[in-house]
Amino acid sequence: MNRDSQAAGGETQSRRYAFGVAFVASVGGFLFGYDLAIVCGANLYLKDVFHLTPAEFGFATGSAALGCIIGPFLGGWMCDALGRTRTMMVACALLGIGSLFTAIPNDITTFNIFRIIGGVGVGLCSVASPMYISEVSPPRMRGGLGVMYQLAIVVGSVAAPFISYIIIKVASPETCWRWMFASEILPVAVFLVLLAFLPQSPRWLAGRGRNDEALAVLSSVDGPDFAREEMKQIQAALNEETGSFSELFAPGTRYAFAIGLLLAFFNNWTGWSVISGYVPMLFEASGLEDRSVAFLQYAVTYGFMGAVTLAACWFVDRVGRRPLWLGASALMCVVTAMTGAVFQFHLSGWFVLVVIILCTVPHGLALGPLPWLMMSEIFPTRLRARAVALTTAFLWLTIYSGAQLFPIISDYSERIFGSVGGAFWLFSVICVFSFVFGVRMLPETKGRVLEEIAASWKKK
Repeated sequence: MNRDSQAAGGETQSRRYAFGVAFVASVGGFLFGYDLAIVCGANLYLKDVFHLTPAEFGFATGSAALGCIIGPFLGGWMCDALGRTRTMMVACALLGIGSLFTAIPNDITTFNIFRIIGGVGVGLCSVASPMYISEVSPPRMRGGLGVMYQLAIVVGSVAAPFISYIIIKVASPETCWRWMFASEILPVAVFLVLLAFLPQSPRWLAGRGRNDEALAVLSSVDGPDFAREEMKQIQAALNEETGSFSELFAPGTRYAFAIGLLLAFFNNWTGWSVISGYVPMLFEASGLEDRSVAFLQYAVTYGFMGAVTLAACWFVDRVGRRPLWLGASALMCVVTAMTGAVFQFHLSGWFVLVVIILCTVPHGLALGPLPWLMMSEIFPTRLRARAVALTTAFLWLTIYSGAQLFPIISDYSERIFGSVGGAFWLFSVICVFSFVFGVRMLPETKGRVLEEIAASWKKK
């Protein structure tokens, strides 16, 4: 075998290894999507079982997001103290407890408490998983591997309504919602086993002075030449960074922090993330009477977004982050305006299904995956865990606000416009600001080493 063949074989092996570790870490995204989507199947039953008011119903639907807000604050400390992989293991334990004990309560208070506990586990994963993927991935693959996290969220969100559909068919209306929550225990157990085979993040190891171990991980993901060069940059960056919170508000870095917060906001309030927990209800509101068909159509919408997100894995390292963001923001502005018109003119049937599916396209292409990817790209190594924890906590706050406020906004729109169309027109306005943000502030991080991105803020 000649030297070129050996090099090609080594590169293929490294790419497979990088894909493998990123794939395992992205299972945290699957649990995120599954946990938050499974409540969409159950909440129609919860409302009747516990006789909930609109405000109580909104809280039950979004209560897990409260735990998700708490999770990143713990996750920032745990990722630094224990490492990214051990933090994901703790998340698994909390998710297992949450899924078991939300399946058995007889009152809404107990249900909400354990939804919050499970949400803490989701919040921990939402910090540790994308950060780990960004820190392990080679620069030329980081975009595609980072988008895998969003793809896993989508797959989990598709699996949940399909499982709900099956459970509705085989279980009684009194118990089916309990089986929906209990079904999460199996993927949690699988994730816990897979995590035992993951190495620690090379940047976390280097930050602890374990340079030989860090070099070995980097060599595994992209060969020894890349590993030696990147270790020099990592060590140089670590020598310049303090990792204190004050550094987060230093000139330049605070600009990156503002970008992270805006990415988190637009991830949710551009449309899809707010309505995703209520899609089956929107189908029912449009005149669909068969509840199981509503769940099936919900799964179809997420399946379509999965295909778009899979395409984003290919586009993001070729087209770049910024062009995708701009195109998706403009497209979502148009789509949400159309969706508002469909509800305003009380169109039904395939009209509703089509516009809801169209809402998934810009989200799956950019507005969904890019914030998770870029929030883990833009901060310095010593500061990354804390900064990502804060921006992710804010992201979960926006998720909770969407789940809590959408029924209220929809009710207000019904009274003012005679339909929920006004809520979608609000999203259109927010998409305009998302486009302006992309033009004025969003950086291009395609193909750049993490330390190079962090150093660029010092020039601002």
